[in-house]
This record gives sequence, structure tokens and C-alpha cells, in this order.
Amino acid sequence: MGGLSPLSSPNAFNLDQLRQGLKPFRLHFFPRLRSTNDHAALLRKRGDLFAPAVVVAARQIAGRGRGANTWFSAPGSLTVTFVLPADETLAPHHLPLAAGLAVRNAAAEISQNNQIQLKWPNDVVFHSAIRNRQTPMQKLAGLLCERLDNVDLIGIGLNVNRPPRALPSNLRDRIVYLNQISQSGVLDLTKVLTTLARHLHTTLIRRSETPFPTLLREYDAHHALVGRSVTVISPNEPPVTGKCFGLDDTGRLLLRNRKRIHRIIAGHVELTR
Repeated sequence: MGGLSPLSSPNAFNLDQLRQGLKPFRLHFFPRLRSTNDHAALLRKRGDLFAPAVVVAARQIAGRGRGANTWFSAPGSLTVTFVLPADETLAPHHLPLAAGLAVRNAAAEISQNNQIQLKWPNDVVFHSAIRNRQTPMQKLAGLLCERLDNVDLIGIGLNVNRPPRALPSNLRDRIVYLNQISQSGVLDLTKVLTTLARHLHTTLIRRSETPFPTLLREYDAHHALVGRSVTVISPNEPPVTGKCFGLDDTGRLLLRNRKRIHRIIAGHVELTR
């Protein structure tokens, strides 16, 4: 994917190209939203949203992450919610794994950088091969998946073009932008979104061509936690610390602590030294 001409606006969408490139997804574009997931849910409740569809905001001002987390958005960030018919063959905790793999593969194609990895359960990260294993992973994208009213909402925040202004001090070493790890310079948000849609369509809508355990093996091939010591904090459960061995065939995280294997379905992960 090439860069832009000097006359192009890298962080503005070409809506005509977007409508064509997103098919079969219907486009719902808004200059400004608090949250694309929240607005998609509202449109669905009013009967104005039919899957498959895309709700995209040029600017999102109150994006949500998992739990009480928020998502930092600035010019050059892609904030979008894909709306798919609910797939009852996928458990709710399977959805961010399949969608995360699609986002990872799209980001790797766009940047031509295969060092993009996945951090269970819902993050896409970058960890340069020249860094040692103690240096922090940098977050490239996050997902928020929700099932309601017979549809699956896949909210994605993807850092595409680093903004010219300084990032908040608490984020400078923790996040990375796609154009920083790409050989293409500034990236076209329209092309980034259509590439993302193509990968999600292939991975989720045409998923019957790839059995879920096979998809999980591909996930583990890019899984940043494999071989690391981690602590998982889950609601109403004591923290679990152990060495990560990837995912089992149902998408649960496998941790080994002494001779015991823990199988974890959800939680917040922290690296331990």
C-alpha cells in the first residue's frame, strides 16, 4: 500500500471510494461521535442498522475499551464498529480472538511488517525484534466486541498516522502508529479501512472455510504472550500467575504454574518479570 500525494489529506475519508470498497458492508459515516459502538447499538435499537454494516467516525471523543478503560483518539486514528449477523457458532469470548487476528493480518499487510502481534484477549501490539523481552509492548489497536439484538458489534481503534502534536506523557512509550512501522510513510485512512473490512469479511463472514481450532493455531503463531510469565486478573477471582503456553482449542488462555495448568476464559493480563 503506497503513501499519499502531497495534495491528499491523509486523515480524511474519500466517501465515494469507501462505499465501493466496503461492499458488502453498508456505510454509516459520522463526522463526530462519542463512541461508534454506542451509536451502532442506538441505531440498531431504532431499527436503522442492518448487518453487515460499518459505523465510522471521523472523530471519536469518548471511545470505550474493556471494563472502565477508554480509548485515546486523535487525528490519524481509525475508530470504527463493524456490525455482523450474530454467529451463534462463535461463543462471545471467541469473537475478539477471530476479529483480533483479522485486524493483525490487515495491519501486517498494510505496513508490510510481520512483527505485529496479538496480546490476548483483545489487543494488537508491536514488539520490535531488536528489543529484548523485558521492554514493553506498544499497543497498535484495541477491540471491544459486544453481542446484542442478534448482531455482533466489533469496535476497533487502530492507530494509523501519528499526530503531529505531542502524545499524552502516559502514552508516549505505550502506543505506536502504523505509519511509524511502515515503509510507506503517511497512510490513506480510506485504504486502511477497506483493507481492514476485507480481512474481517474473510475471517468472520466466510469463517466456515477455516475451522476455529485452525484459526486459533494461527493466532498463537503471532501471540505475544507465548513463553512469557504473566499474571491474569479476573473479576471475582484471585489473580493467576504462570507461564503462557498459548490458547486451547476453545480459546482459553493456558497458564502453567508449577505442575498445574490454568485455563482462563477472560481477564486482564500483566507481564511479570
